[in-house]
Amino acid sequence: MSTTVTIDQLKELQKAIRDQFISLYQNNTDAIRNISSSTKIKNSTPCLELVKLSQLIKAHTTKIGIILKPETFTEENYNATYKELKSFIDYVFFYFSLLPLFYKNEEYPEFMLKKLDNATLELLNGMNVLCDELDKKFEQHDLDEDRLLCIGIIWTSCDTLEDIGQKGKFGLLADSIRESSGLVDDVLNEVNEFLEEPSLGNGFMLDDGFSSDEDDEEEGEEHTLLEDDKETLKKLTTFLDVWKTKLKMIKLLLSSFTSTISSTTYKSTNKKGSILDELHSQHLIIIKNIDELIGDVFMSDSSFDLKDFDEQIGSVNQSMVKIVAVMKKLNDEDVKKSKWINVWETKYFEK
Repeated sequence: MSTTVTIDQLKELQKAIRDQFISLYQNNTDAIRNISSSTKIKNSTPCLELVKLSQLIKAHTTKIGIILKPETFTEENYNATYKELKSFIDYVFFYFSLLPLFYKNEEYPEFMLKKLDNATLELLNGMNVLCDELDKKFEQHDLDEDRLLCIGIIWTSCDTLEDIGQKGKFGLLADSIRESSGLVDDVLNEVNEFLEEPSLGNGFMLDDGFSSDEDDEEEGEEHTLLEDDKETLKKLTTFLDVWKTKLKMIKLLLSSFTSTISSTTYKSTNKKGSILDELHSQHLIIIKNIDELIGDVFMSDSSFDLKDFDEQIGSVNQSMVKIVAVMKKLNDEDVKKSKWINVWETKYFEK
């Protein structure tokens, strides 16, 4: 601006932030998801634009943080302050105009939109703290209470938005599945440790009862119980040997998805977000079911019976059926991957 900016003009920008964004959308996900916009993108994608806008918002936030320092927030710098606040508002407006391209498009899965929700709410929270800080500075220029706080909150939201844009729906899903694959690996390690030194939930181990100095009478009374426990432990060990193989196969299936996620096949796939949501929900369910199944097996005592775990095994397998079905849909145009998934399915479910 060529003319000197007044504090009243800065207050108008602050009011614009509150009226155009905070009052309408703070803590109101429904309102955010129902924003109407005529924004159209040419030679780009919503994710690419999200990355650009998050970087621009963060850059202007950084400049605002510098110019609002007590030593620089002076009348001679009101013009610079006005310029940065105005640019910040403009880019935030562009960001909110971009949101309908995500929320009103079947291509984007719900798990991605929820991340977008949270990052947007965090951005609004930072903007609210910024407005409160401006209130204090308008009254007393040398106050510096929450300047760094509001800048930090906005930075964090921008970093999250940039990450969402860079990774997109497949990259975000891969992150989540990669975490689940790691949890399967943790369970596998627990199974391996158990198989190295098997024991029942009552503390009985295969080498128990044979080095005791107890008298013959006591040993005689316990002999039958020990024999039963030994037999139970053998059955339990056999069961876990089978599931060790199945866990390896589950890990292989999940890892295969994350390792190929960057392929052009996935990048160019215009699959509905609901398909990816199904895969996202099922891989979380299966991790929960696996953890419960193996945990309950570890706690088994001499009453261990394979039939007691039929329901839990059924839940795991039901989720695997759904995961395989989704992966087949995702790879329906890739003959090689489709064949690999079919082989995996046959091997996993063979009796």
